[in-house]
Amino acid sequence: MRKRLWVAVSLMVIMAVSVGGCAAPSAQPVPSPEPVPVPEIPFAEYPEGMKSLRWLTDAEKDRVIEIALNTPEAKEAREKYGVYRTGFSWVAIKSNESGGLNLWGLDYEMVDKIPENIPRDAKFYSQVEIYFGEPEQLLMRIAVDLDTEKAVRVDRHGLKILPK
Repeated sequence: MRKRLWVAVSLMVIMAVSVGGCAAPSAQPVPSPEPVPVPEIPFAEYPEGMKSLRWLTDAEKDRVIEIALNTPEAKEAREKYGVYRTGFSWVAIKSNESGGLNLWGLDYEMVDKIPENIPRDAKFYSQVEIYFGEPEQLLMRIAVDLDTEKAVRVDRHGLKILPK
């Protein structure tokens, strides 16, 4: 009986090997998932009513920064923190139906590439970003209307100090 069992198992092994039943599965590469296409941001033509968005001269930039630094909020932060650095950008502002505001921030270099999701009747302002403290502890974004030479919006953002 053992001999018959041994013969039967041996025959099954021989058949399995010859047919390929015991062969290791072939290493077929697993197809990687198709990358999800990232849509490009469509840009609008330079629309009417957005005349305030243009390349500024160095003198105009200096004036915008001066106006921003002389707001009461920035003066208070300069007294408290002493150290600050500035950056320059744009902000589009439009009132919404509920009485609030919609804001769109843009890098300064995007002056020629206005995203088309910004409504045509939005008003663009120069925006100064002021980082206060060393290490930086407070960020103020101050929108300035260069035509009236007044700050139209001041946003404050506390910055976390990360452990070293």
